[in-house]
Amino acid sequence: MDPIELGIFACVGLAVVAPAVLILVAMRNDQQRRNALWEWTTANSWTCTQNAHANWTARLPGGTKGRLGLAMTGQLGGRWVTVADYYHQTTRTTFDSDNNPSKKVTTHHYNVVVVHLDRPYPPIAVVPRSPLSQLARAAFGDKPTATGNSDFDSRYRVHTSEPDYARWLIGKPLIDAHLSGTATHWSLSGHELLTYHAGRLQNPDAIPALAAPLLHIADLLPR
Repeated sequence: MDPIELGIFACVGLAVVAPAVLILVAMRNDQQRRNALWEWTTANSWTCTQNAHANWTARLPGGTKGRLGLAMTGQLGGRWVTVADYYHQTTRTTFDSDNNPSKKVTTHHYNVVVVHLDRPYPPIAVVPRSPLSQLARAAFGDKPTATGNSDFDSRYRVHTSEPDYARWLIGKPLIDAHLSGTATHWSLSGHELLTYHAGRLQNPDAIPALAAPLLHIADLLPR
């Protein structure tokens, strides 16, 4: 076998082996991550479940098509809290120059925090306004769910079918928390106050800080 053939053989072999090695490394790293989370929950008297089911996943990206990974539940600040891995997949189809289709599947990972409240609330959500939503507000004005605080209403949108309920729930303390940056986007339905952020939880010691903004919101909700 001449040097050129050897080079081609080596390149082909590398192309076959390298992806397999990367997959194995990723699997090992994820197992180590999950082991660390399990150990943290045990040390802190939390419970941990794998591939659990919860109705509140319908409020997450991907809706009912998403899946929970590890879900850890325990007490923080005197409240019951769940911190969970969540993911959903999207598929995009592209076509080459010969119009042959090719599908690409992308997995989207999120950290989810749920604060379990001791009383139920009607459905409501506060989300940052997108540029398109800001343009619509500038063109057509506020919706009935607006709080009346122009700074808050320009930056956030309230989703609910009950405007009076929105104005009762989102009072000055909660508005100030959002404007100061100490609150996060959230949704509330029944007993579950929820937020999520893109990414995967790597360090279990970060769980209290991850839950802190939502716990702050829970403390500001009127009863």
